[in-house]
Amino acid sequence: MPVDPRSNKIELSTKRPIGRWICLGLLLGIVCGVLFGEYCTVLQPIGDAYVALLQMTVLPYLAVSLIAKTGRLDLLQARRLGIASLVTLLLLWLIGVALVVAMAALLPPQEGAAFFSPDAEHVQPGEMDVLSTFIPTNVFRSLADEVIPAVVVFCLFLGIALIEVPGKEPFLDFLDVCVTGVGHINTFLIGLAPVGLFALTATAAGTLRLDELARLQAYLIMFSLACAVAVFGVLPALVSSLTTIRYRDLMRAAQEPALTAIATGKLIVVLPQIIDKCEQMIKSTEGSGSAMKESTPSVTVPLAYPFPHFGKILAFVFISFAAWYTGSGLTLAQTASSAATGAICSFASPLVTIPYLLDEFHLPHDLLELFILPGFVTMRLADVVGVLHLMTLTLIVNEAIHDRLCIRWRRLAVSTGMLLLCLGMFVAAGRWYLSATALTYDLDDRLLSLQVPSPHDNVVVYTKRQEVADRDSTTRGTLDRIRSKHVLRVGYHADHLPYSFFNQAGQLVGLDIELMHRLAARLKVRLEFVPYDYATVLDQMESGEIDMAIGGLMIAPERLLQAGFTEPYSTATVSVLMRDHRRGELESWDTPAMPEGVKLAVIHQDLASAARRHLPNAEIIVIDSYSLFFDATGKGLDGLIIAAEEGAAWNVLHPEFTVVVPQPTVQRPVSMAVRSQDEEWLRFLDRWLDIERMDGSLDRLRIYWVEGGGTQDRSPRWCLLRDVMHWIR
Repeated sequence: MPVDPRSNKIELSTKRPIGRWICLGLLLGIVCGVLFGEYCTVLQPIGDAYVALLQMTVLPYLAVSLIAKTGRLDLLQARRLGIASLVTLLLLWLIGVALVVAMAALLPPQEGAAFFSPDAEHVQPGEMDVLSTFIPTNVFRSLADEVIPAVVVFCLFLGIALIEVPGKEPFLDFLDVCVTGVGHINTFLIGLAPVGLFALTATAAGTLRLDELARLQAYLIMFSLACAVAVFGVLPALVSSLTTIRYRDLMRAAQEPALTAIATGKLIVVLPQIIDKCEQMIKSTEGSGSAMKESTPSVTVPLAYPFPHFGKILAFVFISFAAWYTGSGLTLAQTASSAATGAICSFASPLVTIPYLLDEFHLPHDLLELFILPGFVTMRLADVVGVLHLMTLTLIVNEAIHDRLCIRWRRLAVSTGMLLLCLGMFVAAGRWYLSATALTYDLDDRLLSLQVPSPHDNVVVYTKRQEVADRDSTTRGTLDRIRSKHVLRVGYHADHLPYSFFNQAGQLVGLDIELMHRLAARLKVRLEFVPYDYATVLDQMESGEIDMAIGGLMIAPERLLQAGFTEPYSTATVSVLMRDHRRGELESWDTPAMPEGVKLAVIHQDLASAARRHLPNAEIIVIDSYSLFFDATGKGLDGLIIAAEEGAAWNVLHPEFTVVVPQPTVQRPVSMAVRSQDEEWLRFLDRWLDIERMDGSLDRLRIYWVEGGGTQDRSPRWCLLRDVMHWIR
């Protein structure tokens, strides 16, 4: 039989219980992940391939469908569609903000500290390029880069332009045929969903570490509860109270796209399914509809997709959680303000909006890592809410533009009462549970528990200079003395995390310390660590008491006049360590932007001279060690000038502070110091560092010590077959 291309129906098979097969695939994936753990990563390519196949049809479908359906409207219909969509979207945003405020009541009084990860990227709110996001200067580039808002804007312009173009029908019929063809591809891919979703779920369940999620239980409880209330209560109640579509019909229609969104983690790939399900529900309630009726979902869904959906707004319960986690807390007005601001700013990724809101409420940027960590779970839950959001908006808009919108007050009152009752019970239960559960911050303990992974077997660590035996005169070179005496003496400063410090067991550890262990092992000599301070380190090197000095030393011109330095083995970013709520006071090194009378500490006189020269408005105060800064901040010090790599480690021990990198970024090379006239020893160390760099050792050490890799649990994730049944190793 001939197919009417204007019908534009993507007939997903209803004869096969595809939803049941998808559920079975998800369930089997979870079971497989629990049984085999990280062995399930072999299935990752299958899951990735399935997601790529789903993405293959989405943009072509959205583009041609939106142009075709908008082009068949008249100007009055287009105006009514736009107004109805905007009003409905604002209503959903308002309800989302209210739900975020309600979730804040779940948090009991709690004292805590901020979690810190040195490798967390601080995304600034200004990084969103609004122009390229919403204006398609090159629509083909927007299509290639998947810039959905720009693509939607172009399609809307073209579709509206076609409204009054004569002879448009053949072109629109051609677009309808294209949409039908793409729909058949999507139907075929949905048939493969059980296999693809099994692979994705097995990989995720096999690699997800439950111990990491345990630290975030309050945020996960809040967000999961908010999503459940939205999916099973708020959004279906709105549809059943304002339209003729029943609750169970909506939930049945949302099943397949919701399950697909959970497994793929991409809301965009289910947009064709959402459009098709909405058109099926509209057709079932209207009978044989007109062209306008059938085109509503095809226009509304792509139009609404670029706007923040209900799930994105719920993500801002994280701000209330962050305040609670740090022991402060937000008022109801502040919570509502954070959610409303997030709704307006969330056209881009939440990674842009969350840092802005953390600054707005004087919360540590370190907490951004807590938002990123459970992203696998939270993003999928938000996508499920997004599915119901798009379906709810589309169905309400369809009723509104056909003048059939009618508030069923009795049903709405009953639904609201039941929702409030259930919400109150869930909030009370969650508050009781969290009151009985203590949150612990242990990253500082993990940092201070680090050890040198492969220590040299002949090492002595002196804690006082008086314990060190006298040495011969230094008339001969250091390298000759090491060859003859088979002893390498290294000067260290124990106040330079993460380069050299004492761990909880009293062991001298750090990046530079491990490097010296590696050097002594290669030279097959005795390794002796001797303490130094800045006032005596030059004399210690000149007298031969130490052969070199380490500790993340930054090269400065003043220091080059006093000692020799090896080639840099790392880079230090000059920063200021300040209390979190004051981070906005030092955004720039420029003199006009520097607050008057700010007091900044520094630990060495030559660095103090450079700071005074570049920051004339600041009062620079020299202190003997970094640790003294944390005792002296209450006495008037506003910040500590320090390398960001070192400041990050101190931030782990003192999470109430944060590392601020003023602009423009200033970097300095990090090196090791020797006697300036000891050129042979200096050349030897340079060539040795070249070897360490080329075989990847320096990168590995940086990840382990500076970027926090050593604090992470690297053991294989628990799985049933290995850890219980012992069937695999």
